[in-house]
Amino acid sequence: MTLTRKLVLAFMALAGAALVAALVLTTLAVEAAAKQKIASDLERTLVAFQQLARASQERIRDVAEARTMDHSFRGMSLSVNSLDAAAGLGDETAETDGIRYAREVISSADTDAFGGEPPWAFFNASGRLVYTRAEPEQLGDQPLALPLLDTALRRGPTSALWSPAQLRALPFTFIPLEQVREGDLLLVHAQPAYGASREPVGVVLSGQWVKDVLMEDPMAPRAPGPQMADTRASFAVRAEDGATASQLPLETRLDGPELEAGQARDVYLGDTHYLVREGTLLGVDGARMGQVFVLRDFDAEIKPILRRFRLWLVPTAVGIALFALAAAFFLARGLASPLVRLEEAAGRVRLGDLTVEVPVRGTDEVGRVAQAFNEMVSGLRQRDQIKGLFKRYLAPQVVDELLKNPEKAAPGGERKLLTVLFSDLVGFTSMSEQLSPEELVALLNTYFEQATGVLTQHGATLDKFIGDAIMCFWNAPLPLEDHAARACLTALDLLAVVDRLSPVFEARGLPRLDCRIGINTGHAVAGNLGSSAAQDYTVIGDTVNLASRLEGAAKVYGTRTLVAEDTLLAARGVVLARELDLLRVKGKQQPVRVFELVGVAGTSPAPHLVRFAEGLALYRARRFTEARAVFLASPEDPPSQRFAARCDTLLVTPPPEDWDGVFTLDSK
Repeated sequence: MTLTRKLVLAFMALAGAALVAALVLTTLAVEAAAKQKIASDLERTLVAFQQLARASQERIRDVAEARTMDHSFRGMSLSVNSLDAAAGLGDETAETDGIRYAREVISSADTDAFGGEPPWAFFNASGRLVYTRAEPEQLGDQPLALPLLDTALRRGPTSALWSPAQLRALPFTFIPLEQVREGDLLLVHAQPAYGASREPVGVVLSGQWVKDVLMEDPMAPRAPGPQMADTRASFAVRAEDGATASQLPLETRLDGPELEAGQARDVYLGDTHYLVREGTLLGVDGARMGQVFVLRDFDAEIKPILRRFRLWLVPTAVGIALFALAAAFFLARGLASPLVRLEEAAGRVRLGDLTVEVPVRGTDEVGRVAQAFNEMVSGLRQRDQIKGLFKRYLAPQVVDELLKNPEKAAPGGERKLLTVLFSDLVGFTSMSEQLSPEELVALLNTYFEQATGVLTQHGATLDKFIGDAIMCFWNAPLPLEDHAARACLTALDLLAVVDRLSPVFEARGLPRLDCRIGINTGHAVAGNLGSSAAQDYTVIGDTVNLASRLEGAAKVYGTRTLVAEDTLLAARGVVLARELDLLRVKGKQQPVRVFELVGVAGTSPAPHLVRFAEGLALYRARRFTEARAVFLASPEDPPSQRFAARCDTLLVTPPPEDWDGVFTLDSK
């Protein structure tokens, strides 16, 4: 696929993604704004509903209060509040004059002034049922424990919501059971009747169904009074026992955590999304009767708005897509031209032409790519010049450093603090006498392959192979702060390589292989030594010479490693070592404290190491007899046996008074 086609497709994809994002974000914004507006409307509608509920209760109260103020009703109230037996209330079957009088008075008061059909009942001041419209012949022979009656007698008018379950559980008939409405609530008002001295003489209970007074058809004519602010809202009222009267079929709970003013809750009834606002429904006395929920169909209100929005979005999207197509075409042509020239130049470089150079026009991304291409070709020309030096370096680190800094390929060197390691195979000479040259090379390559892997792992610069010997160093050309520790760990790993290979060689009937290693840390000169025609990256100096001599001196002590004190101090406790001697090598006046590597830090010292340290202290204290006994206690330890032999010699020929315990190595 060509670049032009890719750019056109990319622009079209971006334009499509932008349109989709705009549609999604706009839809979310419209929904959020609509939700906020509907929530605000729900808040106002909730307040209006609460006012309507209050007004409905006040109308019921006013009617009941007007009736209780009738002169004959008051007289009846006083009659039925005299002694119950004298009033005929003690015996339900008695048809006394008091009962007949009470019924006549109540029947005459039971007019449309009480609302016509709504149920009502009258109780005297002791809470006994005097009259109930649902069953006029029913009388109460005991006071009823109804909280609504008690509240009205003690504090004045009050209201409550009764569910169908509560109506059926009443100890008197307030509504005939066949007239109880399922899915509705009864709004009950308790109005006290007062005597001439304003003492309560009875209570009138009046009831109206919630759906009749609070959930009427919004299109039907309404009586004067508070009206709903929004006819699109639906309502639900819930009593304290959980029963609900609602204009919608409820399939889930509507309430939840308390909301702040102006907020609404999302509720799904079936597949319809509603916004719900809830509030408390109060009685005429301000006491809580239940909860009211106001619902709005969010889907029905938001979908027409989104439909209109999408209608004008389609032509807009088509226009933007056409504009993006044209812009992509012209931009692709502008970008493709310099990229085609870059492609041609890259083809020439692939064929080996490093003289090519592309023109750089502008400072934009394409211009910077062209500039980077020219710099790359220049770098390739420099690397070709360095390639002639690659074969002269065995260490990969040196090659990498020269590729990064070609100027370092010139002859010269710099003085640096280095750690140098020499390693030599033991028994290789006798082995070479038993093998053909081809077998000897194969054996050496097997060893060098694994040894070189160890050096690479620890960041060593491999200087050279000298027969079966290895010379390497650290901290040049790459700086390594822990170069001494790396050298010590390398020595331990090289010994492990020899230990792994020895059984393989022995299985072929060859002598057992071993190696000796010498390590020293100090200043030396590192760099390219030689002429412009032939160079070696190597290190020279007294530090190197001492490392080489320590490798040879390990044979004197019967150890596999011999490490100078400076190296061990610089390693900072990475390895465990034991002090062997104060050694003065040939050509040096100052003695060197030398050590044998035992293992990595944390290795438990063997018992013979502890005895050797004790014997060395006795040896330096000129207590040769005691030292000899301690050394002989470790027959398996070669250094202990070497020092026991020294003690024998010194016991025969005691050292001079100024003897300092230094051992002078005359050879190598």
